[in-house]
Amino acid sequence: MYPQLPLPFTLQEDFNFESFIAAGNQLIVESLKNPDEPFIFLWGSLGAGKTHLLQSACQYQTQLGGTASYLPSKELTNTSPQLLDGLANIDLICIDDIEFLYGKPYWEEALFNLFNQIRQVGGRLLVSSTVSPQHAEITLDDLKSRLNSGLPLNLSTLDDESILQVLQSRAQKLGLELNRETANYLITHFPRDLHTLWNLLNQLDQASLAAQRKLTIPFLKAALAKSI
Repeated sequence: MYPQLPLPFTLQEDFNFESFIAAGNQLIVESLKNPDEPFIFLWGSLGAGKTHLLQSACQYQTQLGGTASYLPSKELTNTSPQLLDGLANIDLICIDDIEFLYGKPYWEEALFNLFNQIRQVGGRLLVSSTVSPQHAEITLDDLKSRLNSGLPLNLSTLDDESILQVLQSRAQKLGLELNRETANYLITHFPRDLHTLWNLLNQLDQASLAAQRKLTIPFLKAALAKSI
């Protein structure tokens, strides 16, 4: 028996297009907003911002009065593929980290059927992965063909300046004051992917509240000593 997983999954409120630092990815943002793009395959490295963009697309769709559903594949693997039944009636389906469903016959078949149903009713599908559709390790050839039929968008990683902007923006939302020098310490002493950096900011938020201290480099060194 598969455990039942409620839908829809919760979106992070601050994952929206306005808070996304596009830098060289502005054309990708515009494509995700475009209602005339029925299927987009978004791929890029871990921490490049794929989850942020898919959740942004869902929020944007609902703001326009439509319906949207966000599906994180990592949380789907131990559930039944029947979870996808009837989703084609939703205006926009976003499947994050789809590679976690590759090589699972029942899921691949369910994804293939969902793809065909969405196309039949004129809906939209966005999927994300760390690898391009051409390099997808899919068992079902028909599904691989479908995934290669959409618009492939390669999300480029942010440069140092853009990462600093993202960190300072995120810190501000948490109520933290993160100056440029301190932010630069984070990106030069820790992995540069946004997922890791945001988790570090959450740790610093808790530590700062507990110690009633500002975010200085000495405080960061002490608070994140176990993470280095």
